[in-house]
Amino acid sequence: MKFFFDANLSPRMARGIAGLSGTYGDVQVATLLDMFPKDVKDVDFINSLSETGQWCIVSIDRFTKHHNAEREALRRGGHIVFVLEKQWSTVPYWIKAERLVKWWPQIVNQARILESGMLSVPFAHRTTAKFKQIRL
Repeated sequence: MKFFFDANLSPRMARGIAGLSGTYGDVQVATLLDMFPKDVKDVDFINSLSETGQWCIVSIDRFTKHHNAEREALRRGGHIVFVLEKQWSTVPYWIKAERLVKWWPQIVNQARILESGMLSVPFAHRTTAKFKQIRL
């Protein structure tokens, strides 16, 4: 299972999640900067990822700048997208990291059962909290 952290999330945070994910055995984590130039357009990295199979994309971006092209590329690629709700972008780094660690087991479990789609990840964490489906 491959996870891709978009440029709007810290590569250091992604590397921390990668280290913690070692307990899963089958989870790989990459960042945009691991694979692409910093200024790559969303539609270009999405299309490129599609050439290597399905990815689980973690982002704060709702992929609406070029709505049709980006979302069509996500649909075509069969990716699973976890969109961190807007509040995630307003909190300091360490609070965001702590919250992502709390959410990570639920994100991985959800990724295991989905074939594709886009889900919203709330900032407030509860073990009973559910992801909301976002229309792709």
